Amino acid sequence: MLTAKLNWKLREMQMSPEECAKISKSLGLSETFVKLCFQRGLTSEKEIKLFIDGSEMAFHDPFLLYDMEKAVERLSQAIEMGEEIVVYGDYDADGITSTSILVETIEVLGGNVGYYLPNRFTDGYGPNAAAFMKLIENGAQLILTCDNGVTGHEPIEMAKKMGVDVIITDHHELPETLPDAYAVIHPRHPLGEYPFAELSGAGVALKVAAALLGELPYESLDLAAIGTVADLVSLTGENRWLVKQGLTVMKQSQRLGLAALMEAAGVTVDAIDEETIGFTIGPRLNAIGRLDDASPGVELMLSFDESRIGELVDHIQDKNVERQGIVSDIFQKALAELDKFENVPDVIVLGNEEWHEGVLGIVASKIVEETGRPTILFNINKQTGVAKGSARSIEALHIYEALAACKELLSKFGGHKMAAGMSCPATSLADLAKKINEYAAPFHEDILQGETIYVDDILTLSTVTMPFLKELELFKPYGTDNPKPIFGFEDIPLTDVRQIGADNKHLKFKLQENELYLDVIGFNKGNIGNHLNELDKVSLIGELSINKWKDMVKPQLQLKDIKNNQIQFFDKRSSTIQEQMLQIENAVYLFSSSSMMKHFHERIPASSEAVLLSDITVHALREKEYTNLVIFECPSANELVAQLLKGNSFANVYVASYATDSVYSEGIPSKTQFASFYQYIRTHRDINVRNRLDELANYLKIKKNIIIFMIQVFLDAEFVTIEDGFVKEVKDPARRELEKTKAYQNRILKMDAEKLFLFSPFSELTNWMNTQIKAG
Repeated sequence: MLTAKLNWKLREMQMSPEECAKISKSLGLSETFVKLCFQRGLTSEKEIKLFIDGSEMAFHDPFLLYDMEKAVERLSQAIEMGEEIVVYGDYDADGITSTSILVETIEVLGGNVGYYLPNRFTDGYGPNAAAFMKLIENGAQLILTCDNGVTGHEPIEMAKKMGVDVIITDHHELPETLPDAYAVIHPRHPLGEYPFAELSGAGVALKVAAALLGELPYESLDLAAIGTVADLVSLTGENRWLVKQGLTVMKQSQRLGLAALMEAAGVTVDAIDEETIGFTIGPRLNAIGRLDDASPGVELMLSFDESRIGELVDHIQDKNVERQGIVSDIFQKALAELDKFENVPDVIVLGNEEWHEGVLGIVASKIVEETGRPTILFNINKQTGVAKGSARSIEALHIYEALAACKELLSKFGGHKMAAGMSCPATSLADLAKKINEYAAPFHEDILQGETIYVDDILTLSTVTMPFLKELELFKPYGTDNPKPIFGFEDIPLTDVRQIGADNKHLKFKLQENELYLDVIGFNKGNIGNHLNELDKVSLIGELSINKWKDMVKPQLQLKDIKNNQIQFFDKRSSTIQEQMLQIENAVYLFSSSSMMKHFHERIPASSEAVLLSDITVHALREKEYTNLVIFECPSANELVAQLLKGNSFANVYVASYATDSVYSEGIPSKTQFASFYQYIRTHRDINVRNRLDELANYLKIKKNIIIFMIQVFLDAEFVTIEDGFVKEVKDPARRELEKTKAYQNRILKMDAEKLFLFSPFSELTNWMNTQIKAG
């Protein structure tokens, strides 16, 4: 049985079928598309038309932002007087782009401007008193923050006392009291009435630029789009318009540094979309700030020096590769730590001195995806004894509230429902893990269901047409509050299952419905291929897209999750015993020989049971319930396995079928060999098979194992006896057919079992096992 890793929730129908059909007909759009629009809050024909058209300008007057006029007057004065202006940004992609927008604008106006991006590790986030002091000592006469500032009370107060004005531009959560800055520009300013509250730092910076220039700086829309998408702000309203326009500007490749970065990353101009930002540009700009100084990101966005641009691109590419390596390393080590737990806790809390604090949030997200459990990862500073951590959660647990319940163990913490950051003494980590899991205990059942994913609609393959996929592109750009639709398919057969890529890392298969097929790709889901069999019926969810390969264009589903209610079969057949086959919990381990069972039964988990397969044990096992069946040793007879499968309902069947004395390749001796050996016995007295069997085999030119088998047959037929290792003829034995002896019949049964369990294609074996299950 293949269980889902995520908690699937189907969105409710937001409109009547009659209303849906009416709007569908009026707009010439599919009913499925119209339903998706309603789910996104577009509840009228007019709203849908405006949304999918998107050409109407949605750029609000920047002077609607509180304090904008005051800020522009001060900045204009500083530019005119030649004052030294410093733009104080942030070390992520939004901070880099918002800094670039403001520096570029002030330079265009002839201002004397520089910039400073705080270091994540030495300065921390936001205004830093030491950094402000250094800037002022070096001549700064006006500090303009972007993507930060609303929590910087102390540094801003210090700057004011030193005679330096600070203008804040920010978009983050507002504190109860704002700093006493010269001006505070924020879309949710408590005294303001700006019509759109969800601007990114780059979006706010663009507003300041537009106000200073007296017009919208179209050439800066590429930067605003990058900051908006990378910072995961709501991609609706004004932000949607900004990103759509910004993507158009990006395709014109006027910004030399950005064009060079995209080229190095393998991005073609015609393929640029919001995913280019989300998965290519944003991670690269974020990487430099996660590992080091983020300033090269701003320099790249502003530079016209092609040789310098090349150096900066190489540096950023190298940092991104380094970041990927660090993330992968920590992820694998964290999973190894989890393997040490007897049971995975509701909230995972792990820490290590070697884990780089700049990427802990990324790794925590990967752990959540892998396990479905809220995760907190810490870097432990050995010198200071301080542990700094990042948390990522699922819908079932509000991680900020969970941390608040443990606040006496924390030095500081902050965040929201799904993500948080914190620090605490390293000595408190064990207590934190215990207390936060005590808090999470009432949510245990919800946590077990995994991370929630909302499914927009259940489709059939006949719905998935190229015109429908073209319709879906009208929703772009996708992002926060306008997610890429997730579609489900229920109880549908699959075919052509393949693991692809390096180390079989990815999964590919087709869904089949009558004569229709749909390609499915599952990135980093190659291991699921071990759970899938040809023509299994599965339910799955994923994102639909148009796959372009050479001259072919066809629909494709990117797999998000998959499940089925059928028994899953795993082909673990190998000539050598794999250690992983001794680690399966809650399993019946089947052995065919007492010697094999004696050797391995103590190495299997305590929750599992080793059983010597026989008529008696098959009957006894019907009284027990196990999730897994492990056919560890090749069965001696197919019928024993058939009887077991008929009487039990396992979720998973692992077929290892190790064989220590295979007989299939040796076969059955011919009648001539039987006759020849029997004649030899009759003409030789007291044949020593204990000590001289090898000599006998060489003399008769018959394999030793075959001679042993023939002796067993002759014994069963009462043609011979064995006394003290000597074979003796029985005089005048009763006439008997050798084929009906127990030894002969058992060999036939064992050969049939080996043929099926060792040498048949796994699809043939699974079909046989499925047939036995259905017969029960």
